Amino acid sequence: MKVVVVGAGAIGACVAYRLAREGAEVTLLDGANPAESLSAHSFGWVNAVVDGSAPYYDLTHAGLTAHGRLAGELPGEPWFFRHGNLHWADTDTDGERLLATAEAYRAKGYPVTRPTRAQVLRDLEPELLPERMPAEFVHYPSDAHVDGGRLISALLTACRGLGVRVRLGAEVTGFLGAPPGIRGVVLASGEAHRADAVVCCAGRGTTRLVAEVGSAVPLAEPGDPERATLGLLVRTNPVRARVRGVVHAPRISVRPHSGGRLLLHCHDIDHTLRRDDRPERTNEAAAEVLSRLAEVLPAAGARVESAFVGIRPMPRDGMSVLGWVPGTESLYVVVTHSGVTLAAVLGEIVAREVLGTPDDRASTFRPNRFAPNPLTR
Repeated sequence: MKVVVVGAGAIGACVAYRLAREGAEVTLLDGANPAESLSAHSFGWVNAVVDGSAPYYDLTHAGLTAHGRLAGELPGEPWFFRHGNLHWADTDTDGERLLATAEAYRAKGYPVTRPTRAQVLRDLEPELLPERMPAEFVHYPSDAHVDGGRLISALLTACRGLGVRVRLGAEVTGFLGAPPGIRGVVLASGEAHRADAVVCCAGRGTTRLVAEVGSAVPLAEPGDPERATLGLLVRTNPVRARVRGVVHAPRISVRPHSGGRLLLHCHDIDHTLRRDDRPERTNEAAAEVLSRLAEVLPAAGARVESAFVGIRPMPRDGMSVLGWVPGTESLYVVVTHSGVTLAAVLGEIVAREVLGTPDDRASTFRPNRFAPNPLTR
């Protein structure tokens, strides 16, 4: 079976890898360099998500296990780190909310502990500043983080080794054929790639491409008050201070990055960003993020090495989109926020479905919820 995968970020690369492992003849196309993508700069926190949706919890929980399987298959530099996730709050209201969330996880059977300050400093994160810490915490020992850049690099190497034709700088602008029979893609150069199936993993470009076949997968726009679509990730220079896993302090989140660096993120600062922000405004926001590091760790010598503002491909209703595009028989679409979190499990599910075996885990996330069509599989 010939398959074209559009988009070589974490999800697209996982899909191409799994399809090739199952014997498909795969071409992977991307108009840009995946090393500069949102996936490569992601905070990469991998966790099960309790948000009231049992199917989404099941999907994210499966994502953790799938990342472990994938990490065992890909050689090279490690990219999957299962060192847990530590939370604490600084107000009574936030503390109550934190404990309620922990109880919701515990009710699902997900591992969660409540270590004391002494236990944190002895066993979990010994370099945190004790004078800035409360008496107790919530810790999720099964949580992990992913270095998205290393993951994509490892996947592309593995794909090439399996015979996948990887073409970067190859922008897909349309499709061969018309619904229901999509038979490949057309590049901006005019070059055509024929295929039995096309899998669209194009992130923010999904809406435009799906519109080419008269369907709709609406994404939240930057500035949407209900969806945090813009995100600022700040990477420090190599510093002496260390964290082992993901740390969520009241005003800043921190995780390790390569070469002794740290990756920083602040949710509230994301909400101050605008799509048309000038570089000076981004630099100001990055400086504010860095200034908060001293609330968690000794920050002497820390500086901003890079600041990346990404636009999350957030479906309008907040839930992942996964399945055959309504009105077509051979165009499959995948788009979601938390793409790095879900990439490994989505690669498995999509490969299975494209090769003919439906997966019940995807049934809640079908694109026909936006545009029902009798041809939808």
